[in-house]
Amino acid sequence: MEEKTRRAAEFCADMLRRRPVREFSDRPVPREVIEDCLRAAGTAPSGANMQPWHFVAVSDPAIKRRVRTEAEREEREFYHNKATPEWLDSLAPLGTDEHKPFLEVAPYLIVIFAQSYGVPHCVNDV
Repeated sequence: MEEKTRRAAEFCADMLRRRPVREFSDRPVPREVIEDCLRAAGTAPSGANMQPWHFVAVSDPAIKRRVRTEAEREEREFYHNKATPEWLDSLAPLGTDEHKPFLEVAPYLIVIFAQSYGVPHCVNDV
């Protein structure tokens, strides 16, 4: 029981040190590192162990530009038409806005696709 208590306290301390990242380096990252991280993420527990998500590592500059363009379009809509004044006040100290240049700076973007509907596979399916 003492070991569990110690590990739980260490885990909590680790979680309290987390911070969001809003600046990204353009330093290269080996693709193998990205692939190992995505393999680990893909094993996260889910209902019926279905893992209803797919990850795509994007390094192509043209695709990263398209992702940025669409993300900034969505963010403009949020900041200018959807967010409440209270929400914007909470965001103000963080200095965030609809501009997302880091989406073209980071060596890889990890795009996550949620699978909202699926058909279970049967071992007898031909």
